Amino acid sequence: MRVNRSNQGWTQLGVLWAMCWMTVSVEAADLKASQSFQFGSYGRVTASSDTTGGGGQSPRVVAYGPRVLEGSYSEIDFAYRHALASTGAAFDTHLTLGFGEQLFHFNGEFESQVAIRNLYLEVHDAIVAGLSVWAGSRMYRGDDVYLLDFWPLDEQNTVGGGVAYRLGRSTLRAHLGLNRLNDPSQLQRILVPDAQLGAREVVFLDRQRSVGSLGAEHHLKVSERGRLKLVAYGEVHRLPKGVWLEEDLDERALPADWGYMVGTQLGLYEEGGGSFANLFLKYGSGLGAYDEMGIPLGLNPERTTDGARELLAALSTNWENSEWGFLTGVCARYFLDADPNIYDQDDRWEVSAALRPMWFVSENVQMVAEANVQYLRPNGLSWETRRHEVPLVVQGALMPTLSLGRGSYSRPQLRLIMALSHLNEAARLTYASREEARQREYQYYVGIGAEWWFNSSRY
Repeated sequence: MRVNRSNQGWTQLGVLWAMCWMTVSVEAADLKASQSFQFGSYGRVTASSDTTGGGGQSPRVVAYGPRVLEGSYSEIDFAYRHALASTGAAFDTHLTLGFGEQLFHFNGEFESQVAIRNLYLEVHDAIVAGLSVWAGSRMYRGDDVYLLDFWPLDEQNTVGGGVAYRLGRSTLRAHLGLNRLNDPSQLQRILVPDAQLGAREVVFLDRQRSVGSLGAEHHLKVSERGRLKLVAYGEVHRLPKGVWLEEDLDERALPADWGYMVGTQLGLYEEGGGSFANLFLKYGSGLGAYDEMGIPLGLNPERTTDGARELLAALSTNWENSEWGFLTGVCARYFLDADPNIYDQDDRWEVSAALRPMWFVSENVQMVAEANVQYLRPNGLSWETRRHEVPLVVQGALMPTLSLGRGSYSRPQLRLIMALSHLNEAARLTYASREEARQREYQYYVGIGAEWWFNSSRY
């Protein structure tokens, strides 16, 4: 969503809310509540060149590619808590505004890309101890693969509600959410005659996609500081039937659709330290093989997703001490759409992997390097060459860094980024025919960037 100078409403809303609630830790004796305000932020911003005069690019041939050359993005978080001493309950309100990479100082356009990423209320311990209930618009997430910038299991962008119950080292979570994307497959508006106005726009098709999730998590002590994390997770997706009005005014029936996703996570981590390893496995079927914010393509003859499959395995690790750190991210994915053609390019194997070694030279200086690879093997032939093309991208980067402290996840950071990417012929064919980057086997990237986060993990 773009917001111009005349309707910077969401930005003003966040600023006004922050100004109104800057009374931190104020005791309200008459309400027997402790009130506190919290502000947080995530942000990254980059300026780059491809050394030929254009901006630096991040080649991508797989769904989950390396994030080392990512663009600018930011979020600001506002949270306010009412903690009731009389009952032990706490009421937390959250607002997160996300801003895309439209930067006025770069393009001279006084406008922004603004989105509400969180807008919800969560109530803790109001019914029984350990039980929390929430409702609203929320990023609902678990653990990620940082170097590939994605969440393998529970990553929901949802409007709905949920509950969580924590008992000792175990947690059970459930949620139900809805969406209705601004796409003809879910929403259609038409003009109808109106006696007073002549014509009026009405909603003819209204199909809300519903997503329910259930997750269980348990932690075990395996050594003095070592912990084992076990996660089981599942989702059910449903899209109701509807009727679509075609241009010739014929009505076309849209069948109901559904699917599911199941997955598990096995994690090892150091309590009080930064080292960890997480292994993820996921299987999606039907509508559950597609992202909840995406439009399913490659449908079967009945115009449903029955027959679509996604199988994914991912690994995320970090090891660090006072002098060294090693981050890794690996993802292997197989996707099969629902159409009967088993030799099309939408059916594919994908592999992406990244390794980032770090030398903590001093408390605030780090020497960071990264090597990563992207591999794509589609089942079908290229429409252009009529050959079986297998894109491959290999990239290396060096990033001298100024950091708040030692550690792989120490932020904020200021980085000088120098990267070289090699694209084979098949990878270059993924660019459009007139794109200049299609002609370059080697792509250079030189830039400076910053990344920070604080109080911004309320997912």
